[in-house]
Order: sequence, then C-alpha cells, then structure tokens
Amino acid sequence: MHSDSANRAISVVVLISFIFTLSCTTTKVHPIHTTPPQEKVRGLKVGDTVKVMTYSGEKYKFKVENITNEEIEGEGNKIALTDVESIKKVFFTGKAIAAFVVLIVGFVVLIVIGTSNNPKYKATE
Repeated sequence: MHSDSANRAISVVVLISFIFTLSCTTTKVHPIHTTPPQEKVRGLKVGDTVKVMTYSGEKYKFKVENITNEEIEGEGNKIALTDVESIKKVFFTGKAIAAFVVLIVGFVVLIVIGTSNNPKYKATE
C-alpha cells in the first residue's frame, strides 16, 4: 500500500501531466476581418489542422483536405471563405511533447527511487 505522501506525490504527477498535455497545443491566429477571401487561407495547406469560426458563430475543427479561392474543406465540412470570420492553424510541437514525456518519466523514476530507499515503504514480513 502507498502512504498518504506517496498518494499525494502520484496525484501531483498526474495533475502536472494534464497541465503539460494542455500546454503542448498552440494556435496561430490568421487575422482576416477585412482581408479578401483568398488571403484567409494564406499559409495553410492540405493536411493542416485548423479551427474555423464563421460570422454566424459556428465553430469547426478539422484537417484540411482541399483549399480553393472560394472555400476550405475537410472531414465532411465545406465552408465558403466569405463566411469565415477567423481561421486558426493548430500546431503540435514535437519538442513540447518530447519534453512532457521526459518529465513524466523523470517524476516516475524519482517516486520509485524515493519509495524504494525509504524503510517505511518496504514490505514487512
């Protein structure tokens, strides 16, 4: 059985892992309010994941499958660029994910080492 301090340490590690998971995603806003429709998709390419909000308030998140001068399309969504208020490209950085994995493994190793060297946590016969 784990003691209260070990349970707290595990809880802290889990909480930190959730925080790092959320911080691995960043977005870049493409300002488009007075921009011609073709400019709204500048810098985007097929395969990018985007978040789109229309002037009517509808929100979409999808992987881009096709881009034209008139519309953006992906995962069953076809949205006219004239209806688009904003487009955000979603970035997942490999470095951030790698740092997260290393940090979690480090915490687990520290907990295992800390509990294995402490006589309170050794099994009694």
